Amino acid sequence: MRVVAGTGACSAMIGLFVAVLCQISLSAVARTDTTVAFDLEDQWGNTWSATALRGKPYVCIVADYRASDAAAEWGQKLGHRLKDSVLILGCANLDGVPSFLRWFVRSRIRDRAKAAPLLLDWEGEFFRAYRCTENLPTVLIVNAAGRLVYRYTGLPRSDAIETVSFAIKKTISD
Repeated sequence: MRVVAGTGACSAMIGLFVAVLCQISLSAVARTDTTVAFDLEDQWGNTWSATALRGKPYVCIVADYRASDAAAEWGQKLGHRLKDSVLILGCANLDGVPSFLRWFVRSRIRDRAKAAPLLLDWEGEFFRAYRCTENLPTVLIVNAAGRLVYRYTGLPRSDAIETVSFAIKKTISD
């Protein structure tokens, strides 16, 4: 009798473990419905605002310094797949950069990121507001109404790129 009770407890623990793993994997890909708001400059000094982008869907790839290479890979692979069907913006979390070094950091970013606008989040407000994760890029899909409809946090693996590309195409067609 004890073994049966122990087996039941073990089965319950395994079931709980599987449920937690499923929840963790689902948290990497999540649908959401939040209005996006920002006013940020890019590496060239152009101001971008969410209100000015209303009326057309766009993708924003957000990362801190440690995830910048993976974010750039996301941008390249999504850009290759989607061509010019959607605007793809990068957003760099630069929280912690002292104000006297910002000109230097901006010039380094200009040298490195030439192909697309990279929004400069000097205070980390955008990064925190949209619950981005340190050391991992976050891909945000915003619909034409300016609402965040999809997010993915993780590395640009082929299955992830396929999933996110599908979500972008669906958002564009809606």
